[in-house]
Amino acid sequence: MFDYHVHTLFCGHAYGSMEEYVLRAVELGLEEIGFSGHYPYPPSFEETLPNCVIPAQSYPVYLAEAARLREAYRDRIVVRIGAEFDYLGDGQSFHPLDEARRLGLDFCLASVHLVDGVAVDYTPELLEKNLQRFTGGIDGVYDRYYRTLLEMVAPGYCTTVGHLDLVKKFNTLAGLAPGLDHSSMVEQVLERIASSGIAVEINTSGWDKPCGEQYPAIGILKKALELGIALTAGSDAHRPEEVGRHFDRLKVLLNQLGVRQLMRFEKLQAVPCDI
Repeated sequence: MFDYHVHTLFCGHAYGSMEEYVLRAVELGLEEIGFSGHYPYPPSFEETLPNCVIPAQSYPVYLAEAARLREAYRDRIVVRIGAEFDYLGDGQSFHPLDEARRLGLDFCLASVHLVDGVAVDYTPELLEKNLQRFTGGIDGVYDRYYRTLLEMVAPGYCTTVGHLDLVKKFNTLAGLAPGLDHSSMVEQVLERIASSGIAVEINTSGWDKPCGEQYPAIGILKKALELGIALTAGSDAHRPEEVGRHFDRLKVLLNQLGVRQLMRFEKLQAVPCDI
């Protein structure tokens, strides 16, 4: 197995050195670990929340340390270098895959955390405070979230869509559960992903969140498989001890779905990997 979604102290909101994450992956017997540090926001972007991404001045240091670890541990584990790119509603003016190619990365996740400037996954209090900005309240947030994903996904945009239904993170809390069915919009997103040749990440961090399940939900995963979408896996670790979290449950889920292969990435090329 491999873990292609980990964050380190470089992001400002995660803990532990990159080497600690590698050592934890080695301890778990993982075949690969992929660093997916949050790519810096563009200079023109006005940050409303602190420490969400790797500062631009620190990014070369992050890449250099990942490269050092890849060489230092080459006989014990494969270290992949990637990034998580936030889609900021810029209408495709920035292309993560092009930047990943320029930087020599192995993979690039693209994710939506901000919907019309509102963080859907920061705290339930912040989300609830901003509900009045959306027509329909929480259902308006869901609608705008999936429309933003639909706007993001395009051929050649990224290798992988991260935590596809992240918007559900707080859906068990009062006032934050949707009352409408958003499955038709989700299907549109999946169809766009399938036609774009992009993979979908199974993100195991959801099992530790209020939603209590992986991202995305099993129904979404089943539809993704029907459409021939490749799957990959990540823990979204923000501490070394979270590397590979719930991978035992992940294996049960994959068996339940009849999945025998996951997709790993090398120099932005997808490579099937038997589970």
